[in-house]
Amino acid sequence: MGFRIGCSVKMTGESIAKKDKDPIFMICLGIFLVAAVIVIGCTVADDFFPGGDETASSGDKVSVDYTGTYYDYYGNELAVVFDTSKSSIGDDDDIAKSNDYNRTTYQSLSFTIGDGQMLKGFENAVIGHKVGDQIEVMLDASEGYVGAITKGVLKVDGNTMSVTTVVSKDTFTKAYPDVKLSDSAVSFTSKYGWDAQASYTFNQAGVLITYLPKAGQSYEAYKSGDTTVNYKVTDVSNGNITYSIDIKNYVKVGGDKIQMIKLDLGTETIYITNINSQEITYKTGAERVNEPLFFTIKLLSIN
Repeated sequence: MGFRIGCSVKMTGESIAKKDKDPIFMICLGIFLVAAVIVIGCTVADDFFPGGDETASSGDKVSVDYTGTYYDYYGNELAVVFDTSKSSIGDDDDIAKSNDYNRTTYQSLSFTIGDGQMLKGFENAVIGHKVGDQIEVMLDASEGYVGAITKGVLKVDGNTMSVTTVVSKDTFTKAYPDVKLSDSAVSFTSKYGWDAQASYTFNQAGVLITYLPKAGQSYEAYKSGDTTVNYKVTDVSNGNITYSIDIKNYVKVGGDKIQMIKLDLGTETIYITNINSQEITYKTGAERVNEPLFFTIKLLSIN
């Protein structure tokens, strides 16, 4: 009896102790599980939702990757890249680039929204977005790079120009860096594709260019991919050259508007913007000036 009673008392004591410990254990276990969930949740949020719920607003410093294009958003058939922060795009020769594309180094872009460092439409495009968001924004010509340009028109048939022209030495050297001027006339191939001669004017104040095309001949002045520009000379007389312009395999982007073709004429640079059956419209100045712009932006960070 005594043994049984002692054993019973001992077992009852262990049961009481165990009952006292169970709630503490469960509370500790609960706290551990909650902490584990919080840690895992934060890790998942950092990995998959790095920006949380924070959105960009005026005054925030943000970092972005971007690609700017003409004619359409990057990735679409007609898009031509004029600027990008991504080397994977800039260094890919299979991705169409603009005539004046010249970027060689690449890095993400940082700016403060509202500081006016960027185009206003570009800055405003990221407002309300979270880190990781992909944003597309189109700016019309008045919202982009606005500047002074000169517009001109060439005829498909019946253009005329002088056999001779005078330019400054700097202009000639920039246009024809491989042509070494001397006291006598120097022969070279002009930007139009036909033969020419150059000589100094009086006191070497300028350079006299004399063009020497042959009537009935066609001259290739431009070739990029499948696109070509040819000058067909119909007459050379009375100090004038009469010619037509034949442009093949250009890319239309709507109506008469085409993907711009850059022509260096030696005395000036023009960008052909529109072509119809009778006229060729061009502009001078920077390629991006007064053009609609398309931007694809990825928001990387908000500080």
